[in-house]
Amino acid sequence: MKSEPASSKIPFREWFEAPFRFAELLSSWSRPTLPRLNLPHPPPTTQPPRTPHRPLLPKISQHQFSLPTLQQSQLQEETPRTPPQSSLSSNSSVSGRLESGGRASARAPKRRLTADQTTMRPDYDASKSNTQPRAFSNRSSNGSSNGNAVSPNVKSTSSNHSNRSHEKSESNGYANGTGIPVGNYMGHNREQVTRILLQGLQDLGYQKSAQLLGKESGYELEGPEVAAFRHAVLNGDWAEAEAFLIGSLEPGQMDTTGNQTAQGTSQQGPSFNRRSGSEFRDGQSGSHKGSLILAEGASKDELLFILRQQKYLELIEIRDIGQALMVLRQELTPNSRDSDHLHAMSCLMMCSSAEELRKQAGWDGSEGTSRHLLLSALSRSISPSVMIPENRLSVLLDHFKDSQIANCKYHNTEEPPSLYLDHTCSADDFPLHVALTLRAQQDEVWSLAFSNQGTMLATSSKDSTVLIYDTTTWRVIHTLAEHGEGGVGYVAWSPDDKKLVSCAQDKSARVWDSRTGQCLFELNEFSEPVTTAVWTNSGDHLILGSMGVDLPITTWNMNGDRVHNWADESGEKIRVHDIALTPDGMKLLAIVSDDRIFVYDYHSRVRLAQWHMAVKMTCLSISADGKEVLVNMKDDRCLILDINTGGAKQTYEGQKQSSYVIRSCFGGANQQIIASGSEDCNVWIWRRRSGQLIAKLKGHQDGFVNAVAWHPTDPSIFATAGDDHTTRIWSSAESINTKPLFRPPNDPWRPWAYSEPRSSSKDSSDESNSLHDVPSEIGGYTISYGSGSS
Repeated sequence: MKSEPASSKIPFREWFEAPFRFAELLSSWSRPTLPRLNLPHPPPTTQPPRTPHRPLLPKISQHQFSLPTLQQSQLQEETPRTPPQSSLSSNSSVSGRLESGGRASARAPKRRLTADQTTMRPDYDASKSNTQPRAFSNRSSNGSSNGNAVSPNVKSTSSNHSNRSHEKSESNGYANGTGIPVGNYMGHNREQVTRILLQGLQDLGYQKSAQLLGKESGYELEGPEVAAFRHAVLNGDWAEAEAFLIGSLEPGQMDTTGNQTAQGTSQQGPSFNRRSGSEFRDGQSGSHKGSLILAEGASKDELLFILRQQKYLELIEIRDIGQALMVLRQELTPNSRDSDHLHAMSCLMMCSSAEELRKQAGWDGSEGTSRHLLLSALSRSISPSVMIPENRLSVLLDHFKDSQIANCKYHNTEEPPSLYLDHTCSADDFPLHVALTLRAQQDEVWSLAFSNQGTMLATSSKDSTVLIYDTTTWRVIHTLAEHGEGGVGYVAWSPDDKKLVSCAQDKSARVWDSRTGQCLFELNEFSEPVTTAVWTNSGDHLILGSMGVDLPITTWNMNGDRVHNWADESGEKIRVHDIALTPDGMKLLAIVSDDRIFVYDYHSRVRLAQWHMAVKMTCLSISADGKEVLVNMKDDRCLILDINTGGAKQTYEGQKQSSYVIRSCFGGANQQIIASGSEDCNVWIWRRRSGQLIAKLKGHQDGFVNAVAWHPTDPSIFATAGDDHTTRIWSSAESINTKPLFRPPNDPWRPWAYSEPRSSSKDSSDESNSLHDVPSEIGGYTISYGSGSS
């Protein structure tokens, strides 16, 4: 007999430890606070947010309320998992349901070598059993349905063991001699774990495996009323869907069987009778006998409103304006308290075509994803005991990965952690060391910015120059020196990296060609220093901020013409320290001198909100997803604010800032890092979500660290600007040792000088170094310029 190839065999230890590893993953999952529905009454926090891009379960017909079952011929071919007859009592009877207090054994069955010494077999071998397969039903084996099942999702089982069999009621964690494990799974609710696995198998496309798991475990993914409700929503049967919601049960309400629901679940569970959705409807009351159970805090009226809103839009889409008007007047208006929303809804009837309707409503129509999104929104307010939130296994795995990343201090990679092992990153992979020191400028370096592609670095200085470096060779390719005295405080790249704007204390801004180093035009209409700039997404316009009350925020085109003066629209005298535009180009945020942040609609220039911070601020930046704002405060803090509400979401403390402009940034892989300069010569780095301090880096010799910029494409590199006239490039020890950043150019006309990498020993004389401190003199190069540098 030929043995299988070694590569196809699973090592015994990995096979044995697999269940325990899965239990360990389940134990590590936390229950984070989840966002609420966008409804007047929020849904319970136990429901996860829905991600519309994830696939939903496939549509099912009105009569497909459970997992498909195997044919009897297939069942006879199955090998049932039955305990050995010697462990069973002859006087026990087989019950039609699982016992609630069955003992579960954590030990795996003993395995013995067979005669050929090549395979292992458990002590009890199901393949040698002559018992018949178990039959599955929603009722007990005697045909009764008295509601005594432990769970609404457990199918009652019956066994065809002969009376000659010696059976016990329980053996080694199995109930009633049926071979079905009972009790918790490694401390987790067995029903919840099984139902989540059932859903996960279906999401993965393993429909047959899901059928077999449901058959063997006795659990169903969802009951017939949930399946009928899903079918009604996805197929636009609004009367049927409304009837389910009208007949749904509130927590604590009695259902039709006399069971009382508690905390969003029935104490004995709903009856999962397999009938079509129409059979659940009570002709007199209009309710369903097999009722849905709402989650704690869910409002039936609000669920009906969003359901009828979808019906209203679909009626307009098919140009049934008369029926849509009836829905608006009789169903939507009585249940809405938002008159502005109703007015906007009524205006949609004026749309001349379905395409215009979809555009005006931001809705993709009945043939798009709107019904799936509606079902997702409704399901958040239905108890998970009867309707598991969509893609629950994937959500739990995401939580596990997020937890692993949050607990990894030096995590800085876009690759997700493995599910097989606990995740940890080495400090050698995090940019904690100075790799290059650039000394091309003659005074304090105030600002710096990497180009969007990461191929260039621009720095501005108190010496009124702007330098552009090639980040491959770290060679100065352009020196821009046309500004007057006072210094250049800010630089910003256009979206295509072809232009660079510099804002100076000489009350002007200049736009440069980054390829030639030529000044394209100068903007000098300001009465006070120009402090900040931001480009529109198209690169066709430039927005400048100034300390002058006459031109605080202005928009300019690429001909050098002023297009808008935002002071004309606001009518308020303000002085602007910093501005930022959201990635979608819809909102403009501005820090003004009286401790406020203004939020504008960019296109209309109307002020949408203002946030009073009570502390002076120096700079702000917006995250790549457009959801959060990072602000530097003059009370030694950095804050993350919600861009919609202005509420503080995270605080980062430790850095020193009281008098001067200190700039911070988002950085690292997926912007998981927050970095800021400081007035104590250090660079402060935190984890974005947790606020944990990663490191306090002593990078510059004297004065302040004025700004930090993270490389946009390489998360292992960032740059800092300091009062010691230097720009420092930071990287990881691994990068410095394996692929040095500095490559000396072969240019005889430029007298470069650089040193060999320094020792990695820590300077013990620096008493300021703490557990998080890393000295600056750890491996790297120093670049200096001779008199011939331009």
